[in-house]
Amino acid sequence: MTATFDTTRCRVAEIEAVTDDIRILRIVATDTPLFDWRAGQYASFKINGFEARDYSIANAPGEDFIELHIRRSGAGGFSDFICDDLKQNEPIDVKGAFGGAYFRENHKGPLLAVAGGTGLAPMKAVVEAAISCSLQQEIHLYFGVRDESEIYFERHFIDLTRTNPNFRFVSVISEPKEHSGRRRGLVSDAVAADFHLLYGFQCYLGGPPAMVDACANMLKLKTVPKHDVFADAFYREEEMRAMGEPRLNWT
Repeated sequence: MTATFDTTRCRVAEIEAVTDDIRILRIVATDTPLFDWRAGQYASFKINGFEARDYSIANAPGEDFIELHIRRSGAGGFSDFICDDLKQNEPIDVKGAFGGAYFRENHKGPLLAVAGGTGLAPMKAVVEAAISCSLQQEIHLYFGVRDESEIYFERHFIDLTRTNPNFRFVSVISEPKEHSGRRRGLVSDAVAADFHLLYGFQCYLGGPPAMVDACANMLKLKTVPKHDVFADAFYREEEMRAMGEPRLNWT
């Protein structure tokens, strides 16, 4: 039986510029309640004049809004409009939720989430859902970016480490422009250096395809079985158009 997904009419309640190229949107329903979703899933968003685009939901279930992290692509499409021209209270149609890379709360072992760029969105939802469940096992979040200008929400996660002793946050910069004290290199290499083996961990990945692939290969070498890896690769708008395919999402 094929699942059906109704369209929910929403409006943009808040737009926050967290870097020069990244906007945080918070969207609320206008007529009917928001659909149910699981931490780590995504939805399809439609604004007049543009084809629908898929974005991960960045907040855990149970709230009366949807949070999105949208990065300007520079290709003049949907994301550029969001970053440059979208106004508060504009209507937006939302359909969802989709995707199998969602948080499994019944797992009893440690949790590892690895994000690249705005792949932080679903990883934020996963981590916040895990913390809200009062999990006692270790929760690790690694956030990889190219340089310091792409770091966002760092203070939010540092604050979470102070109130949740089992949560650890590491930011990693591949091409640093200053001496900030953050880890340097590829985020997959940082994880590999910190753990001898990762068997027993449940692992979530979100970010560019190259990062997701590198992390998936690293996790295999660290003895993580395939059924404990949940991944969501993010393609730029121009990559999506070139492929003519929906965004990759697999478990």
